[in-house]
Amino acid sequence: MTVFAQIKNPVVAYFDNASDASLMRVLRKKHPKTRIVVIERSKLWSFRETEPRIAKIFSQKFYPWNPPNTVLSSYSAAMHAKYELMQWTILDNPFKSAYICWMDVGYFRDLVTQSDCVSVEDKSFRLCLPAGLYSSAIAYSLVYSDQPRRWLTAEQVVSQNLIFACGGFFIGRVDVMFDWTTEYLTAVERMVSEKWISTDEQVLYWLFFGQGYAKLNPRTCLQLYKGDGRIDPWYYLGYLAKEAGEKNRSSLA
Repeated sequence: MTVFAQIKNPVVAYFDNASDASLMRVLRKKHPKTRIVVIERSKLWSFRETEPRIAKIFSQKFYPWNPPNTVLSSYSAAMHAKYELMQWTILDNPFKSAYICWMDVGYFRDLVTQSDCVSVEDKSFRLCLPAGLYSSAIAYSLVYSDQPRRWLTAEQVVSQNLIFACGGFFIGRVDVMFDWTTEYLTAVERMVSEKWISTDEQVLYWLFFGQGYAKLNPRTCLQLYKGDGRIDPWYYLGYLAKEAGEKNRSSLA
């Protein structure tokens, strides 16, 4: 979390406990464009209505064992809650942003330094739009570049723990993102109704390369950024956004 003291962008941060929220307030005290929200999990559809159903699915005999993805119902629900919270943020849009990104709290953990010799100001950075981002698309990092297997069932996707994109950081124009999160949450409901669910990364796979594509016909275009070998592909898009900020390109703010 300490990396958030370095980020110059506006930040909306969600917590389910007051102590972590208090730490974030301290870290962001020099950044006025910060909104910190403490919420009860029961306020979220992902936890209130969906987690009990996920827990029941996970309890099935012989259900695939891919911890924590298919073991901890709260972990699965948290992954889906990301998209629900993105909708909350877009509807409120406290900083009138044109673009928005989701970023897991530990995404830039490699930037944490043990040295006390470097001030926060010296390490500060701004995330900006990565080069080539289409305004009509939602961008993700491509994790595995092998051609995905097509038309798999939800059972096959979950059982094999299939992934093609990283869900820890994704970017898009706010209106496109709202439409996308709506489609995503619809896919979650459909997979849960079929009694097969895991994390957002398996939902993405099923929706675009599995049978979910034919069943739900998603309209959102995903733009996949493929790593160049310099950066771990799981974190590629975020570091591209950081590099764009260093080059003073169009800000996410």
